[in-house]
Amino acid sequence: MTTIQTSDFNPWEGIRNVSSSSYYASKRVDEVLNPRQRDLHWSLNETGNPALLIGYDADERCADSMPYFKGIATGEDRQRHLIVIALQDSAMRDAFLKVCIDIISVLQNVPKGQQRHAVIIRLERWAYFFRGKKAKLTEEEQKGLIAELVCLQRVTLKMLEPKAALRSWVGPQRAVHDFVFGQTSIEVKSNRGAGTPNITISSSSQLSVNDDEALFLYVVEVNQASSPNEGRTLADYVRHTRESFDSPLDALEFDLKLSQVGYSETDDYSSTLWSVGSIRCFTVSQDFPHIEEDSLNPAISCVTYKVNLNCCNPFEIGEEQIRNSLRGNDA
Repeated sequence: MTTIQTSDFNPWEGIRNVSSSSYYASKRVDEVLNPRQRDLHWSLNETGNPALLIGYDADERCADSMPYFKGIATGEDRQRHLIVIALQDSAMRDAFLKVCIDIISVLQNVPKGQQRHAVIIRLERWAYFFRGKKAKLTEEEQKGLIAELVCLQRVTLKMLEPKAALRSWVGPQRAVHDFVFGQTSIEVKSNRGAGTPNITISSSSQLSVNDDEALFLYVVEVNQASSPNEGRTLADYVRHTRESFDSPLDALEFDLKLSQVGYSETDDYSSTLWSVGSIRCFTVSQDFPHIEEDSLNPAISCVTYKVNLNCCNPFEIGEEQIRNSLRGNDA
C-alpha cells in the first residue's frame, strides 16, 4: 500500500455535487489505494462534508451495529448495501482521512463476502482510539498483557479454532475472568517468579467459584530483560501472537481486543524488554486460599488482596490438565 501524506492529499477534490437521499455524489477510490478494486467511493454527504462509501454484498448477513464516533458520523444504507462514514468536525479532517485510508487498506485483504463485518470491526477499533486515548500501557499492564498472550497461544489456540479462541478471551472487555469457555474459566496473572511468589487478586469475585463452575489460575513469570538475546518488547509479543491468525477477520478481531486493552501500535515500547520464564497452573476450588465474596460484610467493598503461591502447592497442576479440561467445552 502506498504511503499517503494526509496533509497534502484531498481525495474529495473534483466531486462537484453533494449527496441527497436519492443520489450519492462520489468518485471511485483509485487503484493506488484500492488495487483490488473494492466497491469504495469518496463522497460528499448532504451537508457537503467529506465521506467514504463502502459497498458490501447483498447477501452478507451481519447483526453488528455501527460504533459511535466523536466528530465522525457512521451510518448504513441497507437498501443499497452501503456503509457511510462522514466527517462532522472539520478539525478532525486529517484523522478522518487516516481512518478512511486504513479501512481501504484493510479491505484489500478481506474476502468480498465479509466486507461489512470487517469494516465494523475496524471502526470499533478506531472508536476506542477516539473515545480518549490514555497514556501507553504501564510496565505492570505490559506484563499482564504478555501473560494473557502467552495463555492465548499455549492453551486456547492449541485447543480451539482461532475464532473461538478469540471469543474466549474476554479479559479486554473487563470481564471477571480473562478467558471463559462455558462453565470453565481461566484467570491469568503475571509475577516475577519464585523470588516473589505473591500475586494480586483485584476483587472478591475473582477467585469465587460455585459447584457448577471450574476455575483455573494461570501464572506466568514475566521479568525485565537486559538484552535482546534475553527478551523481547511488548510489540514483539503482539506480532508473534498475530501470526497465529491466518484469517484477516481473525487478525482484525485480535487488533480490536488489543485496542480494548489500551494497546496501540503507535506507542513506542522499544525501551523495555521482557522475558517469559516459568508457568504455574492451579485449580481453584472452594478450599483454594481466597476471600469468598458471599462471606464479606455488606459494608466492605472493592477488596484487593495477595495470595502466596508457595502456600498453594496442593492445588498446583500442569498446563496439560487445563487443556484436557477444555476438551469438549464450547467456547
